[in-house]
This record gives sequence, C-alpha cells and structure tokens, in this order.
Amino acid sequence: SSLEFIDSAGAWAPDGRRIVFAAVSQGRPELVLIDIGAMRIQREIPFATLDTIINPAWSPDGRSIAFSGTVGGLSDLFVYHLASKKLQRLTDDPFTDLQPAWSPDSRRIVFVTDRYSTTLEDLSMGNYRLGLADASTGVIQSLPSFENGKNIDPQWSPDGQSIYFVSDHNGISDVYRYDVATRERTQITNLFTGVSGITAL
Repeated sequence: SSLEFIDSAGAWAPDGRRIVFAAVSQGRPELVLIDIGAMRIQREIPFATLDTIINPAWSPDGRSIAFSGTVGGLSDLFVYHLASKKLQRLTDDPFTDLQPAWSPDSRRIVFVTDRYSTTLEDLSMGNYRLGLADASTGVIQSLPSFENGKNIDPQWSPDGQSIYFVSDHNGISDVYRYDVATRERTQITNLFTGVSGITAL
C-alpha cells in the first residue's frame, strides 16, 4: 500500500536479478523482493513486531538483508536471514542506528549512529557518526568520524580497504574516504554546492 521512497532506497541482490525495498502493507512494514527479469513480486516478508523499515542492504553473499527498523520510536539494526527466515536484532538501545552497508566479505556492517555523541542523561543530541558492527556477534566499534557536523551514507569499496561517506563538518557536504588499515580520512570532493539528496540524510 506504500513505498518508503523518500527516506529509503532499494538494494540489488548480488546476482543483479532481484531488488529489495521497504514497503508498508496493511499498516505493517515489510521487505519486498522483486524478480527483475519476470517483473513480479518474488516474496513479501512482513514484520509484525516492527513499526517501520528503511535502508535495506543485501549482503554480498546473498544470504541476508540488513536494515534499520524502529520499535516504539527507537531505531536499531536488524538482519533478516533469507534461508532460515529468522530476524536477528544487532542493536537494542536508545541510540539511532541508520544506513547499514555490508563489507564485501559479508562479515561486517558499517552504519550511521549517534551513540558516540548523544548523552542520554540530559538528552543532549549529538551528531551522526560511523560505527562498525560484526554481523554475527553484534559487537560494535567506533570508526573515526568528524566530531562536528554529520557523517552519513557509508559505502564500502569493492576491495574492502576503504569506506566512503558524506560529511558536512566544514559546512558543506563532501565525500570522504576512510582507510580501514591506516584509519586515516581523506577528502575526495570539494564542491561549492555540496553533495546532497532529497532529504537531510
């Protein structure tokens, strides 16, 4: 009955034959898998325990789909395993977790979070930074992010050695590269108008 097209894009399967996107059916969120060749819905996966779903990301090994879901107004990271049809909750806390992106080996997920800048005691909201989660254990570590401004839209390089993201820490949104081995950040673009989309994220 509805597509989450403003805040959420779809994601291709590794084989390039299917695409997944977030939708709403009968008031409940679901993932919809489309067979591109046949131009038909291959599978609908409803989630009765979730309120919304955005930012689905298909793992490179084709076995799982990660996404950001809300429960009771709080957003967390989830992974749906296609073969077992089981839903795994990677995070379960008051912090915001958005925009998951799989590493090429399907073992790690980089994502956007405010867990390293928001203070819950006085409800002081911080900026979005980058976190890295182990896809099997859910163990999370912080990635070097700019402490002012937002750090969003992380994407892995095909060799898994770099993570690209958008930051407006200097007042204008530009693309940056994070080197996984050296933990160094390098500015890639320098645009007068900045890198932007329809929404703030």
